[in-house]
Amino acid sequence: MILKSSKTVTNCPYSTYNGTVLIHNIQSRKGFTLLEAMMAMVLLAIAAAGVLLPFAGAANQQAQGAHQTIAAQLASELMERIAAADFSTIIATYNGYAESAGALRDAAGQMHTGPAYAGFSRYAVCQPATAASVNMVQVTVVVLYQGAEITRATTLVGRN
Repeated sequence: MILKSSKTVTNCPYSTYNGTVLIHNIQSRKGFTLLEAMMAMVLLAIAAAGVLLPFAGAANQQAQGAHQTIAAQLASELMERIAAADFSTIIATYNGYAESAGALRDAAGQMHTGPAYAGFSRYAVCQPATAASVNMVQVTVVVLYQGAEITRATTLVGRN
């Protein structure tokens, strides 16, 4: 508020400038307004998202890598079990063999336990094959994670 006066005022929240009395805000400003605080929070959130977004992507990639490693181990384990079986019983025993999530067994027949194996399932397909007039069995092991194929391994197994 601007007042015109020729008097000089002392000891009050007024000041003069070229004969004009300027009234200063009696309350001094301490702290931030709600709007300023909200704007600061928005800016901080945008900055944090920009910094943390690459880390979220990296964590996802690390988890996928861990799942692929476990899937390769599970496929190899079942493939070795099938290859070690009696050749004449491979197709009858392992064609269509399936282990559902939470029911995976190792080579000794023990259940795989622990959170690392949760969500994994696997199945095997065994078909007769001939290579250079030698009877063999084509074995394919598929490992799934949460219903999606993650690893597929195929090999030929011959008589021992």
